Amino acid sequence: MKKIIKIILLAICLGVFCFSGYKIYQYISEEKANKELNNALIEKAVIENPKMNVMEEGSQTANRLPINIDFSVLKQENEEIVGWIYAENTPINYPVLQSFDNEFYLHRLTNGEYNVAGSIFMDYRNNANLEDNNTILYGHNMKNDTMFGSLQEYKDQAYFEEHQDMYYFTPEHSYLVKLFAGFTISVNSDIYNMEIMGLETIQNFKEKSDFDADVTIGKEDKIITLSTCAYEYDGARYVVIGILQEI
Repeated sequence: MKKIIKIILLAICLGVFCFSGYKIYQYISEEKANKELNNALIEKAVIENPKMNVMEEGSQTANRLPINIDFSVLKQENEEIVGWIYAENTPINYPVLQSFDNEFYLHRLTNGEYNVAGSIFMDYRNNANLEDNNTILYGHNMKNDTMFGSLQEYKDQAYFEEHQDMYYFTPEHSYLVKLFAGFTISVNSDIYNMEIMGLETIQNFKEKSDFDADVTIGKEDKIITLSTCAYEYDGARYVVIGILQEI
């Protein structure tokens, strides 16, 4: 009898081990598929601009974009690609999608296939042309720092100082994103309720920030919020917020 119980327990342990191994393999495979698909889109649609030389610093060309985006190519891949988010020398270099809800691209690639890493996507309530006071982008906090996994690096002042700006592109316009705040909030925070935000509210975000940014905020400024999961408590999120400045 004891021998039979041991065999059963061994079989159960073996089954758990095999299932766990399969889930790890599946996770790694899906991460790889996500990265390969995104790299293919970068190769097709992202055009890198030459680096500025020392003579150009301080001139009008200092506002030159580091990349340009060919949205005609992206729209052939998926009509729901509404933008592109880019942060130089970080993993953030992704198309932004928008669907009829905030669930569809949570675990789907740009081609619609299921994938644990999902895609970067805009809140379905936002206007894709960035006409809202607060535009919200979501992305998973991946362990390998892909998607929005690198956002929590902004808890470190030194990291912020090396990556103070991002860029956001739409089919019609290009924007410099001047980051001014990064902090942990609850998923139930008012930042997600899409109500019009006043200057005082935005200033409060800056005061909560894990990093100090020398950014002046005006009452007419529109902001963009990048949101990912955090693990300090149940329902925690980490957000990085910036002002949109059209280039």
